[in-house]
Amino acid sequence: MKKIIFIIFLLILGCQDKKEEEAGPLVGTWKLIEMGTYTVAGKCSGEVDDEEYRGLKSKGFTLTLELKKDGTGIQTVTGPDAGTENFSWTDFGQTLCIKNDCVSYEMAPSELSFRLNYKEDAFCQDEDYNITIHDNKRACEEASTSNAWYPEKCNTERYRKNL
Repeated sequence: MKKIIFIIFLLILGCQDKKEEEAGPLVGTWKLIEMGTYTVAGKCSGEVDDEEYRGLKSKGFTLTLELKKDGTGIQTVTGPDAGTENFSWTDFGQTLCIKNDCVSYEMAPSELSFRLNYKEDAFCQDEDYNITIHDNKRACEEASTSNAWYPEKCNTERYRKNL
């Protein structure tokens, strides 16, 4: 009898571990705690310029992501542009896809925070806000005095898990 109870206990414990494994580290509610642009864009490194984020926070801005086990989620924004939005998401190893927009992420060893880095390529824009074919600042500005060159950027967001 004791063996049967022990086997049942092991089976229950094994099933609980499987359920926790299936959930994955991203399942849960996450709050945005940092957002900005790296000073070294090419390597997504250096200091993070978060001036815009601090300004938004002073106006009551918060962003929360609820990532559910079934692959659905809810984004909640307070402050300017407040609202909620439902979305679907998928985790492909170190890549997170939300609404078919995929970006690599770095999970902290504690699995209590993760970081997303979004790289934006440099581009040239004309006076009509169209992207031109120019691939460097000099060519962009020589083509027209009203063209504007935008260097590459690397934006970052860091989220902390709500416990």
